[in-house]
Amino acid sequence: PADVSPPPAAPAAPCSVEALNTENELSFVQGCIKQAPDSATLLNVIGLAKSNKQCGVAQRLYANRAQAGNVEVAQAYAREYDPKYLQPSACFTAPDNATAAYWYETILGYQADNAEAAQRLKELKP
Repeated sequence: PADVSPPPAAPAAPCSVEALNTENELSFVQGCIKQAPDSATLLNVIGLAKSNKQCGVAQRLYANRAQAGNVEVAQAYAREYDPKYLQPSACFTAPDNATAAYWYETILGYQADNAEAAQRLKELKP
């Protein structure tokens, strides 16, 4: 009889929901970062990770891109901790002024004229 076994499954695309659900945290994050998605795509992937309670993935992606100088991602990450913007979720349950301030300081390190980061930092660290 002919071999009727299904063809081997193709690996899930990096940054995809399939990969999020099948790969371990580190493999997913590394694969996703290698793809170098734009900010909007990355923030969408972070949103998927948060809604799937993959908090480590969300935090690693945020931190990796924020530390690499992506101001848009750093701002979104700061807002996860900022009491003014926090939308509580399974991954980000309560405000943390010190962490929010850290990410606003990071933003200012890359973009010294970022008025919102400067204002939020002033309010968080009076």
